[in-house]
Amino acid sequence: MLSGPRYEKKECVFMCENAKILKRLKVGFCNFFINNRLLKSLLVLFMSILSYSAVGQVDAPLFTDRHATTFIEDTFILGYQESDFAFYILTKEEYWELKMVSERNWVKSYYQRNDLIIDKADIKDLTWVTTDSAAYLVSEGSGNIYEFTGNSIIRLDNSYDQRANAASTYFVHRNNIFNFSGYGYFQYPSFISKYDLKTRKLSAFLPNDGTLVPPSQVRLLSLFNEERGLLYVWGGARVAYTNSVSSVINNTNELWCLDMESKNWSRIGMVNMPVAFANNEYNDSFITFSSNVELFSILGSRLYVFNIFNNHISTYKISEDFDLRVDAKIQPAYSNSSKVLLLSTVPFPNQNIRRVQFVSLSNYRSELVSESKLLKTHVKTLVTYAILIVFILGIAYLLYYLYKNYYIFYNKLIIIRSTKTIKFNNKLIKVLDNEETELVFWIAQSDDFVTTNYIMDRPSDGSQSYESMKKRKLSTMKSIEVKLGAFSQVKKDVFTEKKSTEDLRLKEYKLNNEWIIVKD
Repeated sequence: MLSGPRYEKKECVFMCENAKILKRLKVGFCNFFINNRLLKSLLVLFMSILSYSAVGQVDAPLFTDRHATTFIEDTFILGYQESDFAFYILTKEEYWELKMVSERNWVKSYYQRNDLIIDKADIKDLTWVTTDSAAYLVSEGSGNIYEFTGNSIIRLDNSYDQRANAASTYFVHRNNIFNFSGYGYFQYPSFISKYDLKTRKLSAFLPNDGTLVPPSQVRLLSLFNEERGLLYVWGGARVAYTNSVSSVINNTNELWCLDMESKNWSRIGMVNMPVAFANNEYNDSFITFSSNVELFSILGSRLYVFNIFNNHISTYKISEDFDLRVDAKIQPAYSNSSKVLLLSTVPFPNQNIRRVQFVSLSNYRSELVSESKLLKTHVKTLVTYAILIVFILGIAYLLYYLYKNYYIFYNKLIIIRSTKTIKFNNKLIKVLDNEETELVFWIAQSDDFVTTNYIMDRPSDGSQSYESMKKRKLSTMKSIEVKLGAFSQVKKDVFTEKKSTEDLRLKEYKLNNEWIIVKD
């Protein structure tokens, strides 16, 4: 082996040259991939084909009986995560996952063993709640909140064990989990609690002071519209206890709406509930799930679709060929994008074996039984009409007021007898002297023609003769004509005259009503 300073120098030069070559190759390779339009176009086309294929599978899932699974475990819950298109089956010790797009088989996994998996809550008392990127489990009857991480269930910090929210309503809004109504400790609280998923703090979500709140119920129907930030609640039941004997109190089925932005409740109206809902006889048998605009409820062999925004209820009969007895104690998981349900059947007799089955929503919409209005009196519509009518009447009154006070009186001389004032185009006239003003109002006392003698009968000091007074009155009338004509620029006579029918030697005078209006 050769050594020495000469050979070491050659070796360093050789390594530097190799490094420069590698750097040039790297730069050229990157420029090729970045600037090559053909390669980028092929990559975009390839990704489009993959996304189209994925969406196609979601929009038209081909689930068959082979995707159903049988459980001996009696306590489990169902869930669906929209962000990763995956259905879940959770038991106390394990969970199954099925990807709708990439994988069509159930994959079984176990939770990590720790004491905080379920804590003291039973798995069947948990409700699946999701955000855009995470899944959570809320405990009905305690208020504890757990996060489903994929391999464990961890109770979140500061989630309060309030134990007053049995059979309540949960919804997610702006990275917060909200809980409304429910039952606990022989009371029905109407408050809303808010758990902030960022700060992990629980607080009360209080409406504005003075705002009426709906009566608290258990197992009420609810729908939350995330885009508008509106919560709709109605139905449900109350239970009264007397000497340890319970009895159901039917509520009035009022539809209420909460605007999360303004924190105001509003009573929209009375709901035309189907008999089974209105009587609250089967409130333990409701199977409910919802989209962003519709709430679905399965009861026996009927599917009820409540559309609040269209004020419409549709009732469908389940096909006789579709024989699936659904267990209402296990609420289904619903994919709004593909209209697919994952639900559980009732256990086989004398055993805990049951099937978890995928069902397309179209299976339940086989036969339309009836259609009806959701609200008995659509208060919003009536209020809208009332506001429109008031607006139209207001516009009509405004036009009438303008017509009466401006168009009718435009370029008109207004003589007000009660205040002895004269106006033109809403301006006070002060061009007449006292004698001229008194003469105008003297003639204005009569609504009809007055004779010369009437004008002469106007109070005077009696120092002048009849002829002198007559000439003076006529001169005063002429002066009134000139002054008012010059002030108003109206080329019309102030006085209308004609010969007297009783004495042709006399004339009769009247204010010209073509442009002069006399008011009391």
